[in-house]
Amino acid sequence: MSPELTKEVIVGSVAVFFTALFTGIPAVLLFWWTWQRDQERLVVQKLLWYGKTHDGKRVLLRDSHGPSFGLLIRNRSLFSVRVDAVGFEVGGDVIQLEHPAFPVKLKRNPDRTSNFPNIPDDDSDPYELPSGACVQVSVFNPTDRARLCAALQTASNKAGRSMDEVLDSPRVIAMAALETGKQFTSMPFRKKVWRWALSIRREMDGQPSEIPE
Repeated sequence: MSPELTKEVIVGSVAVFFTALFTGIPAVLLFWWTWQRDQERLVVQKLLWYGKTHDGKRVLLRDSHGPSFGLLIRNRSLFSVRVDAVGFEVGGDVIQLEHPAFPVKLKRNPDRTSNFPNIPDDDSDPYELPSGACVQVSVFNPTDRARLCAALQTASNKAGRSMDEVLDSPRVIAMAALETGKQFTSMPFRKKVWRWALSIRREMDGQPSEIPE
């Protein structure tokens, strides 16, 4: 091969490489953006309500059923989503809330003589969560409270720890599901997989599968 031909081959190869590079990067970015645009992404957090005693000690708020708690849902999707169900996993048992307390949207009362300037907006959908928005879901219904606290008491007896300690541990996981069926939890996926794998290994070694927190 002559030096001129060799030079042309090298120049042509370099040109092809950089052409592929500079056309490939935008294509990858476009693919990534399209994928991100179409993904449903929620961040679910467990909310615990705390108060202080007369001596300044921080304690969980309680009612006749037990400790009070709820969950927070953030929509990280690039579009609105509709929450179909919320609940908790308590000691391995999944409990869906039958009467979750979503915030009520208010609108101005057209009757200016009323002592109540705002009235509930009947056209609003509390289950719809716009992109970037968040919603705090509380548990007020007595039936839901009784079911959750009964499961919490069972998990507490099994773990040999107080209900407050169990509630503040990964044994209690907040959960949310969308209309599309996709589910999200407050426990990171990697930690959940690690606990599952460690539980299997403990069973294989003849040890209790329950993993201490």
